[in-house]
Amino acid sequence: FNTKLLGFANIYNILAGIALGHYLGINVKELIGAVKSVNQVPHRLELKSNGDIYYIDDAYNSNPVGAKMALDVLNLMPGKKIVVTPGMVELGSIEYEENKKFGEEIAEVCDEVILIGKDKVKPIYEGLKNKNYKEEHIHILEDVINAFPLIQKLKDKETFVLLENDLPDLFK
Repeated sequence: FNTKLLGFANIYNILAGIALGHYLGINVKELIGAVKSVNQVPHRLELKSNGDIYYIDDAYNSNPVGAKMALDVLNLMPGKKIVVTPGMVELGSIEYEENKKFGEEIAEVCDEVILIGKDKVKPIYEGLKNKNYKEEHIHILEDVINAFPLIQKLKDKETFVLLENDLPDLFK
């Protein structure tokens, strides 16, 4: 079985579908074709490339579990790893702590961090600093459009960029 989908949650969903299909009597050859034909959901761990840079577009929306899963996917990739994020929003009273934790998780995975929105990203910045993440690898911008020229400067031979949460539709 082969799939274009990223993330363990997608693997579990595919396995459940295969098991159900097998139970219902669908032959393995048809199941293999069905799994291979499943398309990525736009802006949900959607892998895209632009020249020598690969983007993991997870810009639709984010929550603590989904953001961690996206970082886990990025961590599996070879080469340089960059995250672009404004952090998680609409989390109510847990927003600050969850974004701080997200910053700590980012520090374990990413070579470069591009944060969008100076005031909103303070808890992520605090989480990065809690893990002694180097200041020179933290870039704070006011507008996501400025992240792309910066990515061009930061890239290496093989670079993967995670676009995490509420970023505009840049890849239509």
